[in-house]
Amino acid sequence: MRISPSRYFATLSLLLLLLPTAALAQTRPSAYVHRHSIYVGGEYSLFNSDYFGNNLSLNKSAYSIYGDYYIFNGSWPIALELNYTKLASQENDKRKMSSFLAGPMISHRFGRLIPFAKVGAGIGHFSATDHLNAYQEGEHFAIGIGGGLEYRLTSHIMLRPVDYTYERWNFSPNALSPSVLGFGLSYRIH
Repeated sequence: MRISPSRYFATLSLLLLLLPTAALAQTRPSAYVHRHSIYVGGEYSLFNSDYFGNNLSLNKSAYSIYGDYYIFNGSWPIALELNYTKLASQENDKRKMSSFLAGPMISHRFGRLIPFAKVGAGIGHFSATDHLNAYQEGEHFAIGIGGGLEYRLTSHIMLRPVDYTYERWNFSPNALSPSVLGFGLSYRIH
């Protein structure tokens, strides 16, 4: 049985068109295993304002929303973390504090356990309508240093049982040093 040249050409063309797809089927899993990943999460936090209440305990409620963009994966992942923390409303919205920090986070994988350390810089917002020093109202430069532990529940869900951040604000006449202790969950969206 002899194949006509037109049928031979059509079969050869089809195989050549399918060749790149077959080649990608072999390389795609290994090429995309260590791709960049993005996690978005939220935390309930205990907050020490270092201003309201004249004590140094983590006795105020706050919430945090954060996102981690993993630039390098592997056993020592490096990520860029964005973190927004807001003190829960106190005394009919007379007193407000929040911070937005961004910076690098480095971690190390021990199976499902992932301890991490982070540093961030950004803006802290302070507002107190019952406060007399108007120059302390508004935005202030803030830095934060912290660390914690994550636990990989699934390939898309990460539990963060502990996340501590010590912040230092450029707050006159003295610096302000709020601290945040949180726990929460994050979900991988990419």
